[in-house]
Amino acid sequence: MTTPALPSLEARVKLYRIGMGFAALQFVQAAVDLKVADALDDEPLGADELAKAVDADPDALGRLLRALSCHGFFEALEDGRFRHTELSRMIRQDSTWGAPDVIRFGWLHVPVSVLHHTADAVRTGEAAFPKVFGTQAQSYFVNDDPEAGAIFNRAMTANTILLNNAPALVAALAPRPGETVMDVGGGQGQLLLQLMEAYPDIHGVLLELEQVLPGVDERLRAGGALAARAELLAGDCRESVPGGADTYLYKHMMYMWDDDTVVAILRNTARAAASGARVVVVDMLLGGDSPFEEICTAVDLLMVLMGGGKRRSVDQFAALFEQAGLDYQGARSIEGDQSVLLTALVP
Repeated sequence: MTTPALPSLEARVKLYRIGMGFAALQFVQAAVDLKVADALDDEPLGADELAKAVDADPDALGRLLRALSCHGFFEALEDGRFRHTELSRMIRQDSTWGAPDVIRFGWLHVPVSVLHHTADAVRTGEAAFPKVFGTQAQSYFVNDDPEAGAIFNRAMTANTILLNNAPALVAALAPRPGETVMDVGGGQGQLLLQLMEAYPDIHGVLLELEQVLPGVDERLRAGGALAARAELLAGDCRESVPGGADTYLYKHMMYMWDDDTVVAILRNTARAAASGARVVVVDMLLGGDSPFEEICTAVDLLMVLMGGGKRRSVDQFAALFEQAGLDYQGARSIEGDQSVLLTALVP
């Protein structure tokens, strides 16, 4: 019997990288928890010096740093010291990107517990989250585990910053002077904040769940720099949407819901808004050669586990707009961004 040829080195290495992926995420989480990136500035340091700064064992910390350097977090120098890389600077607590919360959510017990049920979810098509936690994801984060919900909300804010080309998105939205823009489900208000800073003649409204509003950026809250032009409303767009806005913005939220829920949200908007109001959905779409395709397809499968949602194509979104009674206007890509901007008008 002929012995099969050994798979290529590239294939074997990739297999083990994926197999050890859980460990890599935990290694980065450990660096975040120990605040290793915060202890390192521009000057390279050895593991002994860093261990004193973060109260860690020098040998174990050196091993952690070497392992992380293979993933681009820190660079191991020939003299045994370590220096920052672009990735390691991102996980500093004082960074403006919010990357530590992306890592924290990735290793949180919630996604980890759900991912254990991937095979069953694929076999049956049934969501794993309700089976594991006894309720739907949104209810869980709000009512059962608000601490995990807070990490989730901060991670979603980080996604707004890290996965979007915010200046290009803000320019593409281009509200007219005097417009009222309502960011529906806008989290902590990062996109609305950037819109209001870029267009000083617009009024901004943030509609979010009541439990989310205390975490909204202080510049939008009472006494904040933009408070005079900002309004914070508590509500659930699945139940109703307030009227009075010229543009209704839904950024990276429609993928969390099934088609019936998305149509219901869009219908709520159509009922509340005046004729000619603009409805804008910003979302990551399936297909194409985007550098974010790996992320998009992973999230698409995660939605099976979480329950109900999915990533969609342009044609699928166009059909949902039509079902909701809106006049679909078209889609445009955003340079350097994971997203596509889809627009419809209220007839």
